[in-house]
Amino acid sequence: MAGFQQIQNEDKDIEKRPFDGPVPGQSLTDEPGSRTWEGTPDITDPDEAVLYVVDKFEGSKKTQSAYSKLMLAGLPVESIVNTVSFGGFMEGKWTVDVAEIIKPPLTAFFIAYADEHDIPYKVFNNPNELTDDGIPDDQVLSLMADRNPEAFAQLQEEANMQQQDAEMQDQGFLAPPPMAGGEEEMMPEQLTPPVEEPAIPMGEI
Repeated sequence: MAGFQQIQNEDKDIEKRPFDGPVPGQSLTDEPGSRTWEGTPDITDPDEAVLYVVDKFEGSKKTQSAYSKLMLAGLPVESIVNTVSFGGFMEGKWTVDVAEIIKPPLTAFFIAYADEHDIPYKVFNNPNELTDDGIPDDQVLSLMADRNPEAFAQLQEEANMQQQDAEMQDQGFLAPPPMAGGEEEMMPEQLTPPVEEPAIPMGEI
């Protein structure tokens, strides 16, 4: 992936010298086919592209060590796969379509490699993408009440049972049971004290 690294270094130099960078539309004036990715790709079969990456990776201990350190550092597998697939496209190894097709199998390969070597890893750049569907809960409940009332009623019943269980846990097992018939619990000071009978002299028995 030397070509990709070279382009990255050139981009960093352009940031220091902004007037030396290409002007908008300059690529349209270049001779067609002068760029590596504009020519005929070396690999057109996605399966062959995956095997090419796997062979390169397994055949270089230095590459394995580098990517292991990147995963240990917290770089997601998604970023590694994006770099590999895009780098192969920039070098003219495969087309941009093949670069997208090989991403899932390469992701599975790097995950399997990390599991085999007990390397902690993150898969996605943004883990919330799998859980954040952007649909509000109240909208789902409203739609369920309209289109699937049986499921909505069952969901309400389960929610009420969970609420009752939570209230009982908050009160504890020593809490007095609720009074039947709406009776109010009397406070100790409201109770009528027992009437004491006068003592009977022993001589009157």
